[in-house]
Amino acid sequence: MSETPFVAVIMAGGQGQRFWPLSTAARPKQFLDLSHKGRTLLQATYDRVLPLAGSPSRVLVATAERYVPLVREQLPEVPVGNLLIEPTPRDSGPAIAYACLSIEDRFGDVVAGFFSSDHEIGDAAAFHAVAKTAAELADARRALVTIGITPTRAATGYGYIEVGESVGGGNRVVRFVEKPNLRTAQAYVKGGRHLWNAGIFVWRVGAVLAELDAHDPELMVPLRSAFSGGRVVEVFPTLKKISIDFALMERTDKAVVVPGDFAWDDIGDWVALERLLVPEDGPGGANTVVGRHVGLDTSRNIVYTDDPDDVIVTLGVHDLVIVKRGNAVLLVHKDRVQELKTLLADERLAELIGAGEET
Repeated sequence: MSETPFVAVIMAGGQGQRFWPLSTAARPKQFLDLSHKGRTLLQATYDRVLPLAGSPSRVLVATAERYVPLVREQLPEVPVGNLLIEPTPRDSGPAIAYACLSIEDRFGDVVAGFFSSDHEIGDAAAFHAVAKTAAELADARRALVTIGITPTRAATGYGYIEVGESVGGGNRVVRFVEKPNLRTAQAYVKGGRHLWNAGIFVWRVGAVLAELDAHDPELMVPLRSAFSGGRVVEVFPTLKKISIDFALMERTDKAVVVPGDFAWDDIGDWVALERLLVPEDGPGGANTVVGRHVGLDTSRNIVYTDDPDDVIVTLGVHDLVIVKRGNAVLLVHKDRVQELKTLLADERLAELIGAGEET
């Protein structure tokens, strides 16, 4: 990709709660083949970033300890020493900081890219071209580069990046914007000065660690001490829980965004299946269906069952997510799938599904 050594880090520690009951704490969505293409989201991410790294020895996977067997099963090519094990979830800030310290210790001040394990990208060649531009910017200018996606719709489930003056093949970041309401998102798309925040980062590890030291010493002082003393497992659970956006990207003046025009999707919840799979036209209109389904006066639903013996029958329902997996059934309006994470925190539900989370 570039003469500059490149290390690719796949972030694979999330629980994917908004895809329950298919995604569970025992086997989250990144370990599932949601697009039915024969490769899980994690495997597809590895396939995509391997050409950037050039070798499995330069692909690292950041994950939770409980998911190590799943990573080993699905990515046997990746050396076991390349697994960055987070002792406990502390969000992306501590996870990325720890990964950068590990990379610097092992590979030196290389350019590293951080890629989520639950993204769908349609054009690998276009993605590689954008990643190369990001790596060149990170190398030449020691910029903290993020890849922003040219929006194709007024999505309210994504954060946005306001772009400023040109810098090489990218633009200065004016600001990061949290998930907007529909009217604001529509204005962003029409105005052409905002990109979707894809949460993909490319930077020299020395540059990002220096910026983290400057902007978030509350995180970095104990983490550096723990890393140098071999006490990360002990100290990591005591670190504050913070995203890399809040810890650094919204504070630094070195943030640059490279626009990406490739097809991209953050597989965040059940509604994403409508974009991943081709809806089927039935008597009630277009529904997105996995499994056997018979419907009348039924439209714009997402219907899912992974049991070939199941048949889901619907009559007069619209805009619902209907999922049956094992002994769990989910029925929710599409407008409220973002609330699944809150629902799963309910003690009543946790007690009911806790014993069966391996299913």
